[in-house]
Amino acid sequence: MKHTILHYIYVLLAGTLFFPATLQGIRISPQEISVRNDSLQLFLEMDLNDVHVNNLTSVSFTLVLQAVKKQGISVELPPVIISGIKRFRFERRERALASGEAAPTPYLVLIDNHKTVSKNINYRISIPYASWMQHARLLLRQEVKDCCDLQLLGVDTLVQHIALKDCPAYDPKHRPVPVPDAGLQDNRPLPVNKRIATVDSANAVPCQAQEQVNVPVSIPAKPVRKPVNTESLVLYFDYPIGKDDIHPDLKNNRYEIDKVDRLFAPLQREHFVSVRSVRICGYCSPDGNYGDNERLAEARSRFFSIYLRGVYGIPRGLVEVSSVAEDWEGLVDLLERDQPPYREAALRVITRYGIFNGRERHLMELQGGSPYKDMLRHFFPRLRRIEVIVRYEDDKTEDE
Repeated sequence: MKHTILHYIYVLLAGTLFFPATLQGIRISPQEISVRNDSLQLFLEMDLNDVHVNNLTSVSFTLVLQAVKKQGISVELPPVIISGIKRFRFERRERALASGEAAPTPYLVLIDNHKTVSKNINYRISIPYASWMQHARLLLRQEVKDCCDLQLLGVDTLVQHIALKDCPAYDPKHRPVPVPDAGLQDNRPLPVNKRIATVDSANAVPCQAQEQVNVPVSIPAKPVRKPVNTESLVLYFDYPIGKDDIHPDLKNNRYEIDKVDRLFAPLQREHFVSVRSVRICGYCSPDGNYGDNERLAEARSRFFSIYLRGVYGIPRGLVEVSSVAEDWEGLVDLLERDQPPYREAALRVITRYGIFNGRERHLMELQGGSPYKDMLRHFFPRLRRIEVIVRYEDDKTEDE
């Protein structure tokens, strides 16, 4: 039987008096908090339909898991952001031009305009389990950002005390990873690059989560670590014009499907192999409109995940889907590896100009356009791909 926590919070703020945003009647409903092997699984329903912002403003909702018995220990989960269109464009440009360590990726960004149909969000996430999480509280931090400032609206308690029992003693040092609920939710997460989900086998038994104190905790003295293996694929599918789903018999797609089958069929058959996570990332080449590339990369990776789950029966919770709108890093790698005669000049353009500061236009004008035409023929097709990374563990023990 699935055990859930039901808890509602209503945040009533006089936002219109001080900020260019309105927050009234917000409802956050934790549905499930459980542990499966070495991961803490959280599922919350968020009703943000009464949140409204103007073009230059955004409001962020950040969940924070905080230790009850140990001071100063907490984990911030990826935020949900409701943003005006201009603020969204500013933030996207800043991320593209930022150097150094990238800012944490939001779980979801919703653009608040007349096209927004619903702000109901199914928030699902899996984070590495740590021993202090046996007794923790769940908080909600709300912040508003305008053109020049970030202001704290408040911090509210969603769950005062989460007590987990029958949990493993496992404490890895990893950042939380969103597990998008593709298919159940119309709103889509922002593209994420180089992100691997930490999700456990679907047949693991979840721990019970309750709001109570002094619940006995059973911790195995010496948890057995099973070897984790990783396999990866790079796939180049052909698509009908205007389509994003997989057509196995189109052009060279059957060859790519056979590669997929060689990886997943043994995992499906062998009882001693348990899939831990499947990461799917779709990439587009830098040519064309950024918004179109963003939509294309996201849609094709999402449809491939649907195909994969349908054919091989992979549980939805094990699959993480992300996308990269324009793979400039991949283009730089190809230029460095193949070393065409225009390599140095092209790399100077990529370094000097930002994505939204005319980088592609300057490449098109470089040396009369011949390098760009060569990249269109020989480099860009190799960047339009889907990468799959599968992590699985061997269930064989020494006694076997």
